[in-house]
Amino acid sequence: MDRARRRRFGQNFLDVPTAKLIAGDLPADAGEAVLEIGPGHGALTEHLLDRAVELTAIEIDEQCVEFLQEKFRARENFHIVNIDFLKFDLQAFLDAHEKPWITGNLPYNVSTAIIASLMPRLHLTKGFMGMVQLEVAERICASPCSSNYGSLSVLVSAFADTQILRKIGPEHFTPRPNVDSATMLLTPKACPLEAPEGYFDFVRAAFTQKRKTLANSFGKAYDKKKIQEAIELLDYPTTVRAEELSPAQFLEFYKVIVG
Repeated sequence: MDRARRRRFGQNFLDVPTAKLIAGDLPADAGEAVLEIGPGHGALTEHLLDRAVELTAIEIDEQCVEFLQEKFRARENFHIVNIDFLKFDLQAFLDAHEKPWITGNLPYNVSTAIIASLMPRLHLTKGFMGMVQLEVAERICASPCSSNYGSLSVLVSAFADTQILRKIGPEHFTPRPNVDSATMLLTPKACPLEAPEGYFDFVRAAFTQKRKTLANSFGKAYDKKKIQEAIELLDYPTTVRAEELSPAQFLEFYKVIVG
């Protein structure tokens, strides 16, 4: 595959031994439905199919689709759809498959968008296990009061319990990326946060100036006087920062602000 094409689709292909390890980390049983995002040349796909799961692959690159159709033509448990995952009708798939697993070596350039799109429907799945850039995994799995904690951490932890499984160096990919990667497991929370419309926009606004105190971090997005009054009402320290609040505390804060 030429360099321009790899750049367009954010593709880095995993070596076989590492793919086998990652496939083994997916806690899916034979016969269960698995949705794989961005299979590429099928390194992960092959080992998942060997476990007799019912696998549906979503691949944006038509050349990879043709390659995979030929490679797995004898596998009755393999299905593939040629589409951008962000345009894929995920709800229709979930309606047709009870509690599937979702997996994939996510393209670096859209991994955050993909994870964010999965969260509201994660409770309809058994969870997500897959690979992203290490920096993104650390942000997703970060806890309050840590340096990596941000709006993405709040979004994901509202819906999922998170765990980094493996750190994977660039030497395991072709072409070799300039960053480390990691696999992570996101499993649906028993009681996900019931967030009203506007809540996550509010959280993102709170982190726009992360180093400032919460009273000053929103910029002009929200009335500063209202923010200060809410901080006092909730008995937060005047020096509190966005990175110190849990998703539940953010929700409490948001409800005071919007009334």
